[in-house]
Amino acid sequence: MANGNDPLSINFDNGLGTMSNAYNVDTSVPGQVTLSGISAMMEWATGPASGHGYGTYTVEAKLTGSQPGPAIVFWPGDNQWPGQEMDLVELLPNGNGQQYGTVHWNNGGDSYLGQIYSGVSSNAWHQYQMIWEPGKITMNVDGKTLATFTDHVPVDYAHGGMNDTIGLLNTNANTSITVSHVDYVPLGGSATSTVSTVASSVVNTATTATTAAVNALGEPLLADGSVDWYTLAATVTANFQATGQWHL
Repeated sequence: MANGNDPLSINFDNGLGTMSNAYNVDTSVPGQVTLSGISAMMEWATGPASGHGYGTYTVEAKLTGSQPGPAIVFWPGDNQWPGQEMDLVELLPNGNGQQYGTVHWNNGGDSYLGQIYSGVSSNAWHQYQMIWEPGKITMNVDGKTLATFTDHVPVDYAHGGMNDTIGLLNTNANTSITVSHVDYVPLGGSATSTVSTVASSVVNTATTATTAAVNALGEPLLADGSVDWYTLAATVTANFQATGQWHL
């Protein structure tokens, strides 16, 4: 598992890298992954130090479709939901493919703030970037700042809080997300990073204690310690039916 203070670069030429907690991911094209239907991949979230902390996260991706379904998600390191979830991009349920970013927190339930990415179209490649720093989250698309959050900004593990893991998600048969590169540079760190590849042993880092725990939705983990993505998709759908909003 990657150290939260280490730079990370995944180009998908040699597997899924640290994002090996995966379900139904198409890796048939070298240098990219595609998630369609019900599919997901993320780093293993096994405790507050899992994943990464303050820094710059950059994802080269194309979201296809005009309905909610695809997302770039930063998931709580302790795998407990509701929690400090940050969604770099999702699609609004208005049918025009409009994109937005969101910050979630636990206020006795799931609370969140969202900001629309004006002028950003789906069905095209974009560079999505999140800069997480003390008291501030900035979300950029193609080098332009389109969302800034200064309320409910989580504290990372190195400063007494918790890290987040990097994840990709799709929950709709009419949408997909294709990603060619994921990059993380710690706050104040060098942009030079090495390609991360993970042997199959990383998949087994979920310990017996993790397997016996509950996943981010309060449901049992699967036998191998991975997230139950079917339950995750069902919860997204239930949230929409209850609130009119598609969110995790």
